Amino acid sequence: MAVDEELPILTTTELGNLLKNGLRTMFPEQVWVEGQITGLRIPRAGHVYFDLIDPPEEPGQPAPAKFSVAMWRGTRAKVEKVLAEAGNLALENDLQVRILVKLDFYVPHGRLQLIMEGIDPSFTLGKLAADRDRLLRALADEGLIDQNRNVFLADPPLRVGLVTSIGSAAHADFVTELENSGFGFNLLVCDTRVQGEGAAEQVAHNLQVVASHKPDVVALVRGGGSAADLLVFDNELVARTIAALPVPVFTGIGHEIDQSVADLVAHKSFKTPTACAGALVDAVRLYDDLLTGLRAALGERVHVVLDYAQQRQDHLSQRITQSASHAINRQADRLKNLCQRLVVTAPQRLDRCHDQLETQALQLRALDPARVLARGWSITRTVDGRLITQIDDVSAADELITTLADGTVSSTVTAKEASS
Repeated sequence: MAVDEELPILTTTELGNLLKNGLRTMFPEQVWVEGQITGLRIPRAGHVYFDLIDPPEEPGQPAPAKFSVAMWRGTRAKVEKVLAEAGNLALENDLQVRILVKLDFYVPHGRLQLIMEGIDPSFTLGKLAADRDRLLRALADEGLIDQNRNVFLADPPLRVGLVTSIGSAAHADFVTELENSGFGFNLLVCDTRVQGEGAAEQVAHNLQVVASHKPDVVALVRGGGSAADLLVFDNELVARTIAALPVPVFTGIGHEIDQSVADLVAHKSFKTPTACAGALVDAVRLYDDLLTGLRAALGERVHVVLDYAQQRQDHLSQRITQSASHAINRQADRLKNLCQRLVVTAPQRLDRCHDQLETQALQLRALDPARVLARGWSITRTVDGRLITQIDDVSAADELITTLADGTVSSTVTAKEASS
């Protein structure tokens, strides 16, 4: 391709300077730019660098526009003071801002960047409030504000899942409060980021992980911070995760004035991690006091029942003793009467029995075979002792023994003749 000698030929530096001068000509004044902070970093030198983007319509999609922003150390102090006085704000990833910038082309890197020189905190506060109100309306319309609040809270809540930044003051305060209570809490701690880029996704995920272990309650805590530091607790993903958990969620977030969206959808919310842990301790103490009261009431009731049973036993014992004494006395009187009757009737009974025996003896003597024999009668038997009472009792040649009054006679049957 032939070189057109009429076209300028520039070095890289010359082109860079040309672009730099051109921007100054086209944008001689400062401009306001709105966007969302991402990739915030502050090197040791104290300058601030971040990217300003238009948020994508759907999470995970690339930003439709992005500019690199630099804020020099001197400007940084002024901006931070403005933010703090406006509402305890601070520059933070995911924060929506309106910043005052100058356009600059950094020739050594061939990069267009925005030099930040001021900020409008009212825009950020208004945007945060508007986003928060929009989210709360959506959650209310879907019935999610009270959903976790209606989840049953076990009594006592001794198995606690804790989602926080391990090693932070919030973590230490919460654990110390439980340990100092003297109760046997079983604590499952899940370390998580509580601010910065990607913190909302991590918090939501860790809430679900802890809840999967089925504790009695899940505590989400962090210490105080600026409004920007606490943005994660106004995040829609975090709010919906809390609302949908099948375990009651307690929040202990170090906010000074307003409640976060996470607080509003949680089962209960508290101003600090210590207060959150204290509420759990109070719940267990209340249960312990209830058990102590029930034990005392049960003990008193047992004593009353035992005393009543003892009184009844004594009364029954007294009645039995009296009844037995009366029965014995009655039987003794009866025995005495029987003895007296026996003394009177026994001789009479003996006399009657004696007379009966005499009469029966006379009758027996009258029937004595010896007396019959003495009158001339005899008794004939076979040799085996069978009594002969009729002619058919013997046969010819049978041997017979006849008993007489003065002896016996042996004979042999030679003939027999029946009487006519």
